[in-house]
Amino acid sequence: MIAVAIAALFPFLADEGRRGILLAAGIAYPVQVTAFGVLLRAYGEPARFFVWWGVGVAVRISVVIIVGLVALRIESLGAEALLLSLAGFFFGLLLIEPAFLKAADKDT
Repeated sequence: MIAVAIAALFPFLADEGRRGILLAAGIAYPVQVTAFGVLLRAYGEPARFFVWWGVGVAVRISVVIIVGLVALRIESLGAEALLLSLAGFFFGLLLIEPAFLKAADKDT
């Protein structure tokens, strides 16, 4: 999904925007994989699952805030493209989590 978004947006962006999108993808992917991995370990235990789901959402929001504060100080990052892409990647990846959870449920 991240690769498709990058490929679709690249022709329409200046170099600064391209850097921002690539950096957002590089940040979003490992954060998402880690958050989903922790969530997957708690799958099947409703109380733990919802706690870790909330922690994952809080981590994603914190990452967007921290990246935003850093990006505002470094002008060459393309802050607008970086923040919009980061939020978009997190949102899109969060929306497809249920499909992976359902697949994990079938495997067990």
